Amino acid sequence: MTCPRRLRLILALAGKDWQLFWADRRAAALGFLVPIVLASVFGLIFGRPTEEKTAVRLPVAVVVEDDGPFTRQVADDLLASLRIEGVEVSRAEAETRVADRRPAVAIVFPRGFERLKDWKPGGSEDRPAVEIFHHPTTQPERQWAEGVLTETVMQRLAQNAFSGLLSSPNGFAAPFRIEAATVPGLSHAHFNAYTHSFCGMTLQYLLFWGMESGLLFLRERQQGIWSRVRAAPVPLAAVLLGKALTTAGVALLMVLVTFGFGRLVFGVTVTGSVMGFVALVCAASGLAAATGLLVAAVGGTEARARSVSILVILGVSMLGGLWLPAFLLPGWVRDLACALPTTWAMRGLDGVTWQGRGFVESLPNVMVVGGFAAAFLAIAVVGLMIDEGRRRRGNCPR
Repeated sequence: MTCPRRLRLILALAGKDWQLFWADRRAAALGFLVPIVLASVFGLIFGRPTEEKTAVRLPVAVVVEDDGPFTRQVADDLLASLRIEGVEVSRAEAETRVADRRPAVAIVFPRGFERLKDWKPGGSEDRPAVEIFHHPTTQPERQWAEGVLTETVMQRLAQNAFSGLLSSPNGFAAPFRIEAATVPGLSHAHFNAYTHSFCGMTLQYLLFWGMESGLLFLRERQQGIWSRVRAAPVPLAAVLLGKALTTAGVALLMVLVTFGFGRLVFGVTVTGSVMGFVALVCAASGLAAATGLLVAAVGGTEARARSVSILVILGVSMLGGLWLPAFLLPGWVRDLACALPTTWAMRGLDGVTWQGRGFVESLPNVMVVGGFAAAFLAIAVVGLMIDEGRRRRGNCPR
């Protein structure tokens, strides 16, 4: 079969599946409505400033440039705090890590901080400075680190610095100054809860749409529709590619509708590379299509595949940062999440939407997500071909 003829056949099969998708218009409408509702609700919840931040630990880099014993004690107290996940590094390493958001905040105890040990409540002497480096997109984390730092220093000073506190009008003032500054050369973007939510919920629902496509495939095989399709002189690869093309096309349309609603209602915008955004969306849509075929290949029965797929999709969505910002997750979870396509897709979409990243910066995310999609597709096609061979030999299907 020549390539043009095979392409026309794949497009015809995709058109058939496209018509079947729109046959139930209410179900199709819900497919577009659900991610919009979820993204709107998550944006509304996380758009408010959080009041309780003690349940998680904030990753922080600590730099100690003063060699005094008091400074060492404060740094050790800070590293041992239950509110942060601290690591001691050099100033140069801290700047490099903050630029990559690994972590996004660094606290620097410069030379001269040691004289704080002689501080007295209400004193008028010059207060030593503590520097806080932070990524331009991490204002909340910077404020969090500032609060923990203040508490740690005041606790260390409490045993000898609060004498006469009640009689001093300036006694409650912090004994040091905070000099917060973003790392030079980075975009001054600000966290947008609605943009983050629309990115996360859209990615999650693309996976659910891929799952539904795979379950429909299994249903067709159980109802005998698959037998009629395979009775026609159509290569199996063409049938599978046609289904994948339909799934990816619907996924692209879902992204367009969801982000269009977010743009009109909540001001969701792409502040970075539009080409990077388009590339990431295409890769994510391909991942949804590959996920659908993978569900059909390894899922077995429809009921069993649905239960397992829902659990897996919810798990990779949570671990990948689709629900919550990644810094709220424990360290081991963040490390584990680096092996998931959802993490790379989410970081990429965050980067090109509210973080203002360029096309070149988004390319690694596009390549990783596309690589996962290609791997899933290859595994699914091989599995379905093997299963089809068993069926033709008369073996019992799974």
